Amino acid sequence: MTDRTHKPLTAVVFGLGVTGRKIVEILLDREVRIVAAVDAFQFHGLDVGAVLGWPDIGVSVIPDAEAAFAGGAADIAIVSTQNGIRDIYPTVKLCLENDTDVITIAGDAYFPWVDQASSEARALHDLAVARGKTILGTGVQDVFWDNMPVLLSGAAESITGIHGRSVALVDSYGDWIAEGLCIGKAPEELDRGFASPFAGVFIGPLHDMADRFGLTVIDAVTTVEPVIARKAFRSEEAGIEVSAGHLSGLDTCLRLNTVEGVTLSARFISKLREDGDSNHATWDIEGSPGLSVFMQDRHDIVTTSATVVNRIPDVINAAPGFTTVSALPAPVFRFRPLGAYAREGGPSDAAISE
Repeated sequence: MTDRTHKPLTAVVFGLGVTGRKIVEILLDREVRIVAAVDAFQFHGLDVGAVLGWPDIGVSVIPDAEAAFAGGAADIAIVSTQNGIRDIYPTVKLCLENDTDVITIAGDAYFPWVDQASSEARALHDLAVARGKTILGTGVQDVFWDNMPVLLSGAAESITGIHGRSVALVDSYGDWIAEGLCIGKAPEELDRGFASPFAGVFIGPLHDMADRFGLTVIDAVTTVEPVIARKAFRSEEAGIEVSAGHLSGLDTCLRLNTVEGVTLSARFISKLREDGDSNHATWDIEGSPGLSVFMQDRHDIVTTSATVVNRIPDVINAAPGFTTVSALPAPVFRFRPLGAYAREGGPSDAAISE
């Protein structure tokens, strides 16, 4: 084992929702020092420890983003607020201007070059390069919707398609799901042009996958289908009753067709929990030989949060700019305090000898 001295990393966190709070728990457990915590809507004046139900850590939640850097730059900023690049733009810009690397769980930041806000992404990229800092979008998709099928492809002789299926049980997501997912409606009431709130979840991962394989995407087709309740049931957590034969959620599919004739597709099934359901993910390699991998339960909040924290050294060690996971080493768990894996300058060498 190589003896490596290290200093604790420092972090500024933006957003203390369910995922943001879990990220903070893992940061503290991994000996990352929280120097500021910002939330625009809740917990103002409370110690971060009290928000978690832990002992105080001496840092109070504040509503003012700019005040987060009153003590100077941090090693990393975690942005767990909104999903769109335009939404997080002011926060990310502020972090870069204060010489702090950024990790965000904003879905549109995962592969920002296909997002409608790519001009804002380019502006953030240019600023990050000028400041010598890095931005990364990551989360549950990093491992389960991108690296998992890419790793599986390494055992294939030939490939004509890669197809994924992911189930998310949304009972705990909030009051908006009934309307957002048309839950309780009869199938004939579903407008086939309806835009699912989860329609974009696979845009970043599939485009990043295509980029890794050197495939040229010629079109992207999205479809939305109803998920029909197998029998009448009630979700106590969501407070919603669903009749048999009515919608318990939506099945959104994204399909990328490529010049090379390889098809990449992924279905995202978002629904209320029925008997036998789980938050799982499946990937199938269409080719020779046919291959598949199945993950029984993604534990979305925990795995999203853990992936963010495990990615911190990769971001600190990466080349400046708005990067994607395809430009980084595969995500791995860090057994030592994260400061032991972060170094000054240069791209990551993927692993530090133990």
